[in-house]
Order: sequence, then structure tokens, then C-alpha cells
Amino acid sequence: MPDDAFGHMVRDYHRGDLAADPVHRRDDGETWRGVLEWYFADPGAWPTREREFVDRAEGRVLDLGCGVGRTARYLQGRGQAVVGVDRSPLACGVARERGLDRVVAGDLVDPPIRGAFDTVLAVGGQLGVPGSRFGLRTLLKDLADLGDRLVADLFDPTEVDDEERWTYLERRKIADGAAIRRFRVEYDERQGPWIDLLYLTPASFREIVAATPWEVSVLDEGEDEHYYVVLERD
Repeated sequence: MPDDAFGHMVRDYHRGDLAADPVHRRDDGETWRGVLEWYFADPGAWPTREREFVDRAEGRVLDLGCGVGRTARYLQGRGQAVVGVDRSPLACGVARERGLDRVVAGDLVDPPIRGAFDTVLAVGGQLGVPGSRFGLRTLLKDLADLGDRLVADLFDPTEVDDEERWTYLERRKIADGAAIRRFRVEYDERQGPWIDLLYLTPASFREIVAATPWEVSVLDEGEDEHYYVVLERD
């Protein structure tokens, strides 16, 4: 069974006791250092576009893939009721230690939460975690039962500006406008589960949304592979 390598990594970083340098490993063997600072960054250090879109999360918020509470704590600090969900029990523990009032360990593809939320938030590419077009379509249909608005970000495989990564995504193309990046976290001899992250062009994303109860309200493509969306329940 895969380890909670991510959870051990963020817990040790939070406590100032990293045992080793964390690594993200792609399925072709390519590795890069885990940027732990990103998970703990205060809102003042966020990219402007990310801050603007997180600010669109209104009312009671369900934060999927909340990690150590990066965005959930910010919204809670604004006086909003927030429930965080993350698959890593240890990361959930860190979020609690950092002051997040309510966080639940569970899979964002099948959130262990029932109830009405004003906004579902899924930043950090979390909508790609189902790993397929069908999986994303199913997730979007399920999330329509939980909230009236969805704020999220995704990655466009055709806009990657690094030639090596672009070549990798071309090899991992699953359909026109869609590709899979497979990777895992490795830390202190622990190996996390493989994650298949779906990359989609904005056009492909719109096609998937059209078969769900959502409508695209805002789609900001920006100037790179990273784009943000706001969906409203139809």
C-alpha cells in the first residue's frame, strides 16, 4: 500500500524537521524537488490571478484538496465557513495545527461530505485528479449536488512552454486536447501513490462541462498553460 509520503513531508516541514529533500517523480523517471514553500505560502505571496479567483469563492466553501489549509485558512480568516477535504490524514492534521476549524480526510473524487455549499473550491489542478475525461465529467456531476458555484484551475497541455514537458505530454496524449501527467511524491524512503493528473485545453474542458449541470461563467486563459474557471450551476 502506498505511503502518505506527502503528509509526512508537509508535517515535517511544518515542524522544522525535514528528514530528506522531497522529490516528485514522473512515470518516465524524471524528478524535480518538491516546492514545499508553495503549500504554506501566505496570500500576499500568491500569484495575482490565483488570489483574484480564490476571492470569487463566496459564502460557505468546500475546499477540495485543501492540503495544509493554504486557501481554506485565508477564506476562514475572512469570516467564511470552510470545510477542507484532503486525501492525506497527516496533511489534515497540519491544517488543524495551523488553525483550520474543520478539515476531513477523504478522497476529493468522492468527498466524505454531504450538505449545501455556496462554493466548491478546487485549486492546484485538483479537477484533473480523476485522471480521465470520463472521471472529470462524473466528478463535475457529483459536485453539482454540493454547491452552486465551482472555482478551479486547470492546465492546458498545448500551452506548455518547456520543450521537454511538451514532448512528454504529447506522448501521454489520450485525445485531442487532453493528456495525462503521472507522478508521485517520494520522501524519506516513502513513496506516495501514483497520481494521474488530467491536462485539458479550455475547448476540451468546455465540452466536458456541457454534459454536466454546470455552465462556464468565467474562463481566464492567461498567458501560459495555467487557466482559471468559474462555473455556475445551471
